[in-house]
Order: sequence, then C-alpha cells, then structure tokens
Amino acid sequence: ASADRFARSGSRISVVNDWMRSQPSRKLLRTDDAGSSSGDIAPWMAEDIQAMAATSLPDGKGEQTHIDKLVITTKAQDTLQAYWSVRASLNSKSTVVLLQNGMGTYEAIQREFYPSPQQHQRELASEIPTFIIGTNANGCLRVPDEEFTTHHTAMVSCQFAVRPSLLNPPPPLPLSALDMLATLSSLPLGTTITNWSDLHLQLLLKLAANAVISPVTALTGCRNGYLAPLPQDSSRQCADASYYESMRSYLSSACAEIAAVYARAYPYLHGELTVQTIEEYVSRIAYSSARNRSSMLQDIAAGRQTEAEWINGYVVRLGQQHGVPTPVNTLLYTLVKLKEAARYHTTYE
Repeated sequence: ASADRFARSGSRISVVNDWMRSQPSRKLLRTDDAGSSSGDIAPWMAEDIQAMAATSLPDGKGEQTHIDKLVITTKAQDTLQAYWSVRASLNSKSTVVLLQNGMGTYEAIQREFYPSPQQHQRELASEIPTFIIGTNANGCLRVPDEEFTTHHTAMVSCQFAVRPSLLNPPPPLPLSALDMLATLSSLPLGTTITNWSDLHLQLLLKLAANAVISPVTALTGCRNGYLAPLPQDSSRQCADASYYESMRSYLSSACAEIAAVYARAYPYLHGELTVQTIEEYVSRIAYSSARNRSSMLQDIAAGRQTEAEWINGYVVRLGQQHGVPTPVNTLLYTLVKLKEAARYHTTYE
C-alpha cells in the first residue's frame, strides 16, 4: 500500500533542509520569490524513484534479482522481517547497511539466518553479506500530511563502520562494500567512516542515552528537556521543589546501572564507559535535544510498537548474560511495554 501511494504521489522523495534557517551563510541555497520577503529553502528532490514491495518465499525460492547494496532503515523491531523479505537476493558479494536505534539487530540477523558460522563456514562463506553498521545524530521530522517528505531539522553527524566478519579467516571486502563506503562518506550529513571499535563505543553511549531518556519521555509525555533540569529552574518547571534532586538521582542510578553492565560485558572499554562518562554524555544529549520528542514518545503517541526491546530490553538481556542485576532498566522496559499494551484496552470511567 505504501509503494502504491508513493507511485500515485509522483514517485518523488523530498528533503527540506530546515537546519539552514539558522545558517545565514547558506543564502545561496534559498529561493526568493515575489510572494516571500525572506525566501524559502529549496528542497532537495529525487524523482522517478522505483518503489516496490519485497516478496520472498519462506524457502528462499523467490525470484528476485541480486542486490549489491542494501540499506535497512526500518524500526529495530521490523529489521528481521525486512531482511527476510529480500534475503534470497543477498550473498557474499552483497553489502548491507543497518541503521537503527538501540542495539542487537545485527546479532539477531546472524542468529536467525546464519547460525554457527564457525561450524558451517564452508556453507555460509558464499551466503553472508558484508555488514556496515551506522549511527545517526542528525535531526529529522516527518509531517503527517507529507508522507514522502523529510524535514532535516538539525545537521549533526553520521558514523559508519564495517562490522568484523564472524568467519575465520575473514573474507576480503567485496566491491559493493567499497562502493557503499565511498557513497556514505560523500553524503552531506557530517558523515565519517571509522573503525568498528570506535563506532562500537559510540553505539554503547548512544544506547545509554536512549535507555535513560526515551522511556521516561514516553511514560510522561514530555520532551527530552524534562531530563535536563537546571537547579535554578526546578521551582519554575515543577511545583515539587525536589524535582531537580529527583531527576538527578534517577539519572545517576540509571547511568550507574548501565555502567555496571558495560563493565562486565566489555571490560576492555571500562576506562571509557565510566559512570561519570555515561552520565555526562546522557545529560549533554538531554540538553542539546531538549525541544525534541523522542521516537519512543512519538511511537507511544501514535499507538505504534516502540523500540524498547532493542534499547532497555537489550540492556536487561546483556545484564542477565553477565550476571548484573538491572532493576531500573527492567522497570522502565516493563512500564513501556504496559503502555504499549494499553492501547488495546478501553478505559472505562
């Protein structure tokens, strides 16, 4: 249905660079017309885009052409289904880019489609694509009545890295991976190509920020700035004078729990993922995105499934694997899942 709507709308994708409104030096990218004294920002458009629904049979016999380069930007909970729908078109010459919130989608794909690569190396050597993992800090917004238009609200950065292969020895990068890395590095999105160890650190910090900020905003209906109170603003923002102390206590407890999980799961990163480092990072994200509505809050408001399974759920599972209790994240995860389920029940006065 989405592909049909896209075709009827003119097969066009538009990006409005709203972030340029705060960049006076970008005047050349504005278009002045007689009806506007200030001028509008010219949208970037890609036309004649072919869109179709992927169809693949469960036994992998779907007749599809080979896919050299695939970018998956679905919600984390939809990634496995999206990958399954085109798996028949992928092989060792393919490159797949994963760009989701949270963590664990790559591992889920490996478990589901390529189990025990060390034991089945010969069989899987021709099947497993090269994977590139990405993280995006740019701000984007989609307006309900502009389904195929994205508003680029904040220019920040994107990072990408090749995920080390589970095969031993690892195969050389296919040509599709080199082409994809070149394409990604040329994107005007503050993009950098880095190594996996550096990106993994950034992903863990981002996971911590999402795990601390997103569920609270989803449960309270507040913007991210709710978790970034200033001492002098506490009495003004909330009638409860202990608001600031309560929020700082929550941030400290949540960050300390995540740091304890990371210390056991990734001891080689212990010096870079201290409680102080994580808390400072989370606070900085809350301040810098104070006016934003987290994607988890937007999902709850729209009655959609959230990515809690891949954010707080991931922290909980990681803690269980390494014997670290996670009461804060367990509670947050449970409350968000209850909030999701509430949409199926009628509230009686």
